[in-house]
Parts: sequence; structure tokens; C-alpha cells
Amino acid sequence: MNSTHHSVVVGVAPADYRLPLVLWAAAEAAVRDAELRLVTAVPMRAAPDLYLPAETADALREAGHSRLADAVERVRAHRPGLRVTTAVVSGAPADVLRTAGATADLLVVGTDDQSPFAETVSGSVPGSLLTTAPCPLAVVPHPEMSARDELPMVAALDEVDTSKAALAYAFAAADRSRRSLVVVHCLLAERKERASRPGQTLLLAAFRGLYPHVAVTEDIAPGDPRDVLAQWSRRAALMVLGSRGHGRLTSTLFGSVGRILIRRSGCPVVIARAGTGDLVEGAM
Repeated sequence: MNSTHHSVVVGVAPADYRLPLVLWAAAEAAVRDAELRLVTAVPMRAAPDLYLPAETADALREAGHSRLADAVERVRAHRPGLRVTTAVVSGAPADVLRTAGATADLLVVGTDDQSPFAETVSGSVPGSLLTTAPCPLAVVPHPEMSARDELPMVAALDEVDTSKAALAYAFAAADRSRRSLVVVHCLLAERKERASRPGQTLLLAAFRGLYPHVAVTEDIAPGDPRDVLAQWSRRAALMVLGSRGHGRLTSTLFGSVGRILIRRSGCPVVIARAGTGDLVEGAM
């Protein structure tokens, strides 16, 4: 993460865009005192693999510029004084956003509208970025969310290394937004093990010390993590999972939880990458 220039990058579709998604990213940028960077990916002219003639690609690029201009105007109406920049970049959306996120504090995308079958065939931008984004990734659900002013942040814990990333991001986010934090210990019902591992206990104590003003509660949650976290997302302002990166989202306990959760979640989901984001030296 760039320590001298903070930014929140949000992916904006060239043909249409979701204002709630952009405004959510704008709020994140504002609370971080960061620049909001709106990025639109458009196909290259006459790309043979996409079967797009030059005229169509140029039309999409023009539409992208128009959508971004409209988005900037709307953001500035809601967030006067927020630094906003835009970019229209040729390339596949996931590749463009990965590059844009390389120096960002947070990368924000919306959920896909396509079916699970279509995603299997053609791929998914948020699905691709779940394990490859170079910075923390926020996936914002498609339906407009109801007011969540009084709801807590939720950090879902699995193994110690991924728990560190989740706790680091969640504590910092709760502190910035002055919300309470619920730490959910995900535990398969059939496993005969302690809900909180010693390493997790030490991590949690360290972060409590670093953020003494954050009110923290813990929830022991046996059962399928996909169901447990989907239920929690209905009463949370934000859900945070940890990732090792390099193609693995948490451990075998979470498995495909992140991929399923971004389809079922009632709140934005953040995948916090180990070694990036809001990690604090005192809790390492």
C-alpha cells in the first residue's frame, strides 16, 4: 500500500453504473481522507477474441467517459471536497482493476448479475479478484441497502494467519466509522475443537489493546460458515474475511465461503489480504 498517497478504486461499468456502489466507495474514501478513483474498463478496438468491431469499441469508450463524468458530478454533490479522478482503460475488467488496485488502499466492485452457471462458463470479475486482488477487495451487493447506521462490523475468523488480516482490517474499519465489532468464530459443527484457538486469542487481545475505543463482542458460530455468515450479513454494516492470497481464500474450513457469500450477502463483503491493508505493526 502506498503510504504517502491513499486511494480507493471503484470499478464502473461503461454501459451503466450503480450509483449506490459509487457512493459507498466515496464514503470509504472520505472516511480515509483518500482520493476516489473511478475506473472503467473497455474492450480494445477490433479485439478478435471479443468479436467487437472498432466502431463498437469506440462507442463503449465514449459511453465510459460519459458515465464517469456523470458519476463524478453525483459524487461531488454528495461529497463536496472529495478528491475524485477517473480513468478509462482498454483491457479485460479484472486485469484493469488488478492493475489499478496495485497502489490502492481498497478496491471496490459490485456483484455480478449473471447466474452461477454463466459465471462458470464466462468467469466473474469479483470472483476472479477474490484471490488475486493486490489490496483489500470490497464486493458491494447489487440491491440498494437499507440504512445501517446502527449495525456493527463483523469479522469472520478461521485460521490464525487469515484471522490476522481479517481482524486488522475490521478493527481499523470499526475505529474509523465508530461502530462496534462482532468477532465471529466459524466452527464446523462436527469438529470437536475449541472455538477460539490460542493464536486467535492472542491476536484478538493485541487488537483490543491497539483499539481500546472499539466495543467488541464475540460469537461462537458452529455450522456451515456459508449459512452462518449469510445470516450475520443481514444485520451487519460490513463483513470481513481474511485471505492468504496467491489463489487461496482462507482455509479448507472456509473453502468457497467468499465466493458464495458475495452472492448471498446482505452487506458489503471485504476480503482482507495478509500483508496488505490496515495491518498494524503492534499486532504483527
